[in-house]
Amino acid sequence: MKKKTQLRSVISVIILFSLFLISMIPVVVMFIRSWKTLPQVGRSQIFPTLPLHYGNYLMAWELVSRYLVNTVTIVVLAVVGVIFLSSITAYVFARYDFPGKNGLFALLIALLMIPGVIGFVPSIILVLKHMSLSNNILGVLFPYWAGGQIFAVYVLRTFFEGLPEEMYEAARLDGASHLGLYWRITMPLSGSILSVIAILNIISTWNDYVWPLIVLADEKRRTIAVGLTFLRDTKHPDPGTEMAAYVIASIPMLVLFLATMKTFVRGITAGAIKA
Repeated sequence: MKKKTQLRSVISVIILFSLFLISMIPVVVMFIRSWKTLPQVGRSQIFPTLPLHYGNYLMAWELVSRYLVNTVTIVVLAVVGVIFLSSITAYVFARYDFPGKNGLFALLIALLMIPGVIGFVPSIILVLKHMSLSNNILGVLFPYWAGGQIFAVYVLRTFFEGLPEEMYEAARLDGASHLGLYWRITMPLSGSILSVIAILNIISTWNDYVWPLIVLADEKRRTIAVGLTFLRDTKHPDPGTEMAAYVIASIPMLVLFLATMKTFVRGITAGAIKA
């Protein structure tokens, strides 16, 4: 029985490692081609060629640096807004009783079952027509703040309900206000689960393409996901420069993964235990 278990483990590792290698092929090819000139790409599509052409990265940085700044700004504001709004909403649902609380929470969670594409046209009409936020960063952020906090409210409410009531009672006896209970007790104890929500929102916002494409028509306001698709329309359609731009755009997410991997796993575990 033990040998069968070990054999299954070995087979599972081999399969997972094989899938990993297959999934990494496009990434490796992208990195290799980012160091090639156009004649080198013509000689060899996927294998390295010498000399390495680092000028592709200098040119790519000039093309996408503005897009990176725009994206980082939107991501930071979106994540801060989602965490702030969802944590306050979840705190109220978790720590206070009021008429219709469960029904209101059920309606809120029911929004998770509605496909996002259904609300796409109403969002366009509301943001672009009625609010006149075309080419405005707020036009991008409002839907992120509204839609991104639904799942966060559900997760945070479950977590907040598991926090010991004794701490809140002791703080109330010491004269803590509602804001004090939220800011001085709830938020410091929720760092792990908040980090998970932040990471998920960063990834989804960074990779979003359609909504910024619609709202931010001005070339100078494009995000990185939108800007990369227009590289071939620029004065530098060189494939090496294009691949270098893709590599540069991938670095922030790679750094985020390496820096927050343990925190993400710890937060997921904490959320699962509370749930």
